[in-house]
Amino acid sequence: MRSSAAFTVILTIIAVVASGAAGLVSADQVERTGSVNSPGPDWTEAYHKNGLVIFTKDITEGRRVIAVSEVEVPPEAVFNVLVDFEHYREFMPYVKESEVLSRTGDNEVVTYARIAPPFISERDYPLKVRLTRRVAAGDDTRKDGTFKVEWTALPQAKPEVEGVVRIKLNEGSWLAEPLDGGRHTRLTYTLLTDPGGLIPDFVFNLSNTVAIPELFDAVRKRSAEAVSGRK
Repeated sequence: MRSSAAFTVILTIIAVVASGAAGLVSADQVERTGSVNSPGPDWTEAYHKNGLVIFTKDITEGRRVIAVSEVEVPPEAVFNVLVDFEHYREFMPYVKESEVLSRTGDNEVVTYARIAPPFISERDYPLKVRLTRRVAAGDDTRKDGTFKVEWTALPQAKPEVEGVVRIKLNEGSWLAEPLDGGRHTRLTYTLLTDPGGLIPDFVFNLSNTVAIPELFDAVRKRSAEAVSGRK
């Protein structure tokens, strides 16, 4: 059994330290061929398939994750999906409940999510989320802009639920950068977490090969539906 951030699948569904401290992959590290340079010597390439690359690094607090892929829709469309917190249960894996607790202007949100992942007990986590929109100069449509979602745990924002494990370490980000003149998106996900409780070894092995790819697929599908007008 493992009590580290083994089941990163749990927290990848909240859509997310994005600074150099987290080892964020910078834009120039991702080539158009789909290859991604390692964030550093202590990182392990845990997954590389279908254009998605995942790096992991175990530390004392838990586990850091960096995942990079290309999404074939503009960055703003991806961003709009990532900040649609109230509807996560409609398209994000394992989400049982998701809501916005408060908003401060256009750039700060407090959210809450409760999930029911397979094999383990339910988890929940209130988060303080910061939203950043950087519009390219001279571009009113934002198609060439960069969008970022960053979060940290805010456990005190909502009372704990009996029988549900409260996640108290949860820091991460989504970074949506333009490719091909803004027609496509380079999407980078980072996470530092410990999901709490004891996690079976076989669940540990599912996180990188199943959970994060499922997360990216969910965001990709929802973004494409939004662009085509189906959502």
